[in-house]
Amino acid sequence: MRKIVSILVILFLISGITAMSFAQTTNTTSVTKSEVKAEVKPEVKAEVKAEVKTEVIKGKIISINTAKNEIVVKISKTDTEKKIIVEPAVISTLKVKQEVSITLKAGSNVAEKVKVIPSATAATKKSYKK
Repeated sequence: MRKIVSILVILFLISGITAMSFAQTTNTTSVTKSEVKAEVKPEVKAEVKAEVKTEVIKGKIISINTAKNEIVVKISKTDTEKKIIVEPAVISTLKVKQEVSITLKAGSNVAEKVKVIPSATAATKKSYKK
């Protein structure tokens, strides 16, 4: 029994010594603050640039769906239709056949800002009323 205990003690001592020597040989490199900043900055700039890109659509409202808070706009430049999600407070002020300029949130079809463009006929009617 003494032999088994002494063998176990020797094995624990050897494994402890090898573990300490292994921990000393691992490569620990120190990183300066400028290296950390250099590594972080490009990623942050890329994220900021991605967030800044917004799409502005100009066109005429074709239909309004108040239940889904959606409008369908016929884009003037491309002559295509696009569904856009608009806030309920804004959708209540819009009418079919109105010319609008809509700023969309980056990478989505959600309206960030909706601006009604006055039509040329409305401007001439106002001038005749004066």
